[in-house]
Amino acid sequence: MDIIQEIRKLDFPVGKYVVVGSGPLVVRGLKKARDIDIVVTEDLFERCVSDGWDILPWTYPEKIGQSYLRRGIVELYLDVNCGDMNPTIVELIGRAELIDGVPFIAVSDMIRFKRAYLRKNPKHEQDISVAERYLKER
Repeated sequence: MDIIQEIRKLDFPVGKYVVVGSGPLVVRGLKKARDIDIVVTEDLFERCVSDGWDILPWTYPEKIGQSYLRRGIVELYLDVNCGDMNPTIVELIGRAELIDGVPFIAVSDMIRFKRAYLRKNPKHEQDISVAERYLKER
């Protein structure tokens, strides 16, 4: 999958979203993508609700009563906060790395999020190792 091409198909305005999850690794060819996780502003989230994206309930205890959106391989969130990692969408967008016109969460932020999520899912350990090696070799 070409992650840049898939995100461009969404036609989201820059400044209203940031690709999170493993996106920074995928765009650099360090991991294969199964899906695309994106944090969006509230107004873009509501636009996507109106556009018929599937609305799914969160099952994490701290997010009960909240929803996220899905269409195909793309999932949209209002945040991906966990533990002590609670930046605003404005902060994430401000620190994002623009790659071929698409904003990706900074690798350092991705590492902090994945460390926070380790308690829920140990699968993040490998992504952390890959990302830390990438930063050292850069």
